[in-house]
Amino acid sequence: MTPALDGACATRFSAFAPEPFAEHLDVVWLGMPDDTHAPGRIVVPVSALPEHRDAVLDAMVRHYGGDPAQHARALMSQWSKYYFGRAAPAGVVAALTLGRPLDMAPERTFVALDDGMPAALYFAADALGAPCSEPAPRYAGLVAHLGAVIDLLAAMGRVTPRVLWSNAGNLLDYLLDTYRSLPCAADPVRDADWLFGSTCVHGEPNPLRMPVRDAVPRSPLLPTPFRARRVCCLRYEIPGETQLCGSCPLLLTMDDAALAGQDAIR
Repeated sequence: MTPALDGACATRFSAFAPEPFAEHLDVVWLGMPDDTHAPGRIVVPVSALPEHRDAVLDAMVRHYGGDPAQHARALMSQWSKYYFGRAAPAGVVAALTLGRPLDMAPERTFVALDDGMPAALYFAADALGAPCSEPAPRYAGLVAHLGAVIDLLAAMGRVTPRVLWSNAGNLLDYLLDTYRSLPCAADPVRDADWLFGSTCVHGEPNPLRMPVRDAVPRSPLLPTPFRARRVCCLRYEIPGETQLCGSCPLLLTMDDAALAGQDAIR
């Protein structure tokens, strides 16, 4: 049963989510809970993230190493994955489980930063819109939110937006694919066709277009087909980060010796 939506109280987004996603949405809220301001935590509008650039980069240095001046673009790319892991499932759950749009305007959405990490996300209590059948209005808030946040992070880390769009698209592809086996208010196949199509909400070229592809690798050490991201996340630029993710397009360029090394690291 879907919980009642009372604008006067805060509701965990996990209350709406199917089992595969509920755990990840325990810290995403409609409304602001009473214990928002935990010790050592700052809560800021998402639009104010640039004011906390140093804290964000320092958080990634603690996780991955590197230097915030030399490796800012790779570090910011990694931080974006943590952030999208909070925001994207909420938008998809709203669109597919509830069949409703979610207002994710950055000035109305707050992020809790614990030592620079996105620890929680708070949408306005009235952020869920009315149910609708068409994918465009159901995903408009999510796509606009991603675009705004990507513009902020790209400037903060001097990283090209296409890398950040690829990080978001890789996650969204996984979420929409997982939904094919879950109860939905909408059709996840139809939604994926729209979300990853050639044009987006206002008819411009879609930065989420086909974020992953099935490739035929040259090496038998890789599965066929090989699920490859279209754009690398740049993690390899951080000193010591020699293990590539399982869908990295750079794996398609490696010889067998290098691929065997990757397999041994895993």
